[in-house]
Amino acid sequence: MKSLKKILAISVLSAISLNAADSNSIKHFGFSAIFGLASETILHKNYQQFDDIETISYATAIGSLPGLAKELTDDEFSNEDMVFNVLGALSGAVFSNYLNNNTSIFIAHNKEEKSSQVKLAYKF
Repeated sequence: MKSLKKILAISVLSAISLNAADSNSIKHFGFSAIFGLASETILHKNYQQFDDIETISYATAIGSLPGLAKELTDDEFSNEDMVFNVLGALSGAVFSNYLNNNTSIFIAHNKEEKSSQVKLAYKF
């Protein structure tokens, strides 16, 4: 749990540092965060044998791959853009892991009353 808190702190600090970044770096961070979030959700649901740190690590690596592919196809490789890719993927993976561990969504439909319910449960 301590290492998860450290990773969360790194993610928050990296998000705060976006104020000093240019718009290109923010795009790299944002798109990689989306890929990191999606990767962690898929890994979390399909590979329960991984613990949280493994899931976040794999999701960060997978979430960074589109940014790496973009950098390899650019005229010049940018280390700064890759840093924002990795930080974005890490932030997305940590946020997704937190949500996946602490929230549940339930959907119920009652045919007789012709109604549907969506319930969100949060674990405190």
